[in-house]
Amino acid sequence: MDLSIFSDHGAFMLRFFHIVGGVAWIGVLWYINFIQGPFVAEVDATVQTAAKQKLFPRVMWYFRYGALLTFTTGLLLIILKGFGPGKIATMGTPVWNLWFAKIYPGFIFATIMFLNVWFVIWPRQKKIIAAANGAKIDGIPAMARRGFIASRTNTLLSIPMLFFMAAANNLTLNSANGFTVWIIAITVVTLLVEINALFANNDPAVKPATMKPLEKVSGVIHMGFVFTLLLYLGVEFVLK
Repeated sequence: MDLSIFSDHGAFMLRFFHIVGGVAWIGVLWYINFIQGPFVAEVDATVQTAAKQKLFPRVMWYFRYGALLTFTTGLLLIILKGFGPGKIATMGTPVWNLWFAKIYPGFIFATIMFLNVWFVIWPRQKKIIAAANGAKIDGIPAMARRGFIASRTNTLLSIPMLFFMAAANNLTLNSANGFTVWIIAITVVTLLVEINALFANNDPAVKPATMKPLEKVSGVIHMGFVFTLLLYLGVEFVLK
């Protein structure tokens, strides 16, 4: 039986739903950081409470399930294209290494972002929503701050993530000589960014130096594109 037709059609459908999920996930992520967050910070306590009761639950539903759809379909696409029927090449060959070197940053950024959504941001948002509905929950300001740091980290990572997702099939590289160095470097950088998201001071009165560039909307946008440019130069230099 020729399995290539299943691979081709399956990859197409996975890619379609991957795009649908990505539009929902990143669209809501940017909406939260660029529109909803600044708005809620500027209105009075009554409007804030109403937003937490009525708006936040709707936003968070699309946010977390958009993330789930994007991550699962993306993971299946990588498995199918890199390891399944009709795979791009045998693992470890120059062709495979070039493809994986380009897709890996997008994959690891998306993985960290997905984990942040489900295990850092959403658990705290649930408690914030519950508190707005009358539940007695201690430590809400610190929870909100940790969620903010994770959300801004995700926004920072979303820009290079989208770049490398597009680069996987569209950016031409001629060599993968520095493949191992590149994979290690990206992994270390990603872990450092996530360590900051998880362990930076979450006291609302304290602004850690590592978070200062991300406090403002303009800052997180600028840093996202600067980070992307540095990674692009890195992939061109390391894989020369």
